[in-house]
Amino acid sequence: MIETEQLTRRYGTLTAVDALSFRAEPGQVLGLLGPNGAGKSTVMRMIAGFLRPTAGTARVCGHDVRKESLKAKRALGYLPEGAPSYGELTVREFLTFIVRSRGLPADQGFRRFEEVVGHLQLE
Repeated sequence: MIETEQLTRRYGTLTAVDALSFRAEPGQVLGLLGPNGAGKSTVMRMIAGFLRPTAGTARVCGHDVRKESLKAKRALGYLPEGAPSYGELTVREFLTFIVRSRGLPADQGFRRFEEVVGHLQLE
């Protein structure tokens, strides 16, 4: 589902992420652990397509985040820790916004939304 190979990000002489390789299969839970400044957010930004890797690759559902960025982004949901300007929205309002912004047909998007809410017992 998510795979990185030698994923690297440099800022000048500073290497923020150095040749990270891992594979997360459907159903697996993966955590990135480390102190502040270890590169966790940088890794997530590269996988989500918000930041271009200096070297290496990342794939989401088989789609390379560089070569097929739109397909990769469509297959991934990413909510950073501090999503700006969404603090005033409820979870339902935020997810409704996401469904609309992804351009999903209303019936399909909201049906899936209700399925997930029920599955996660978020009623």
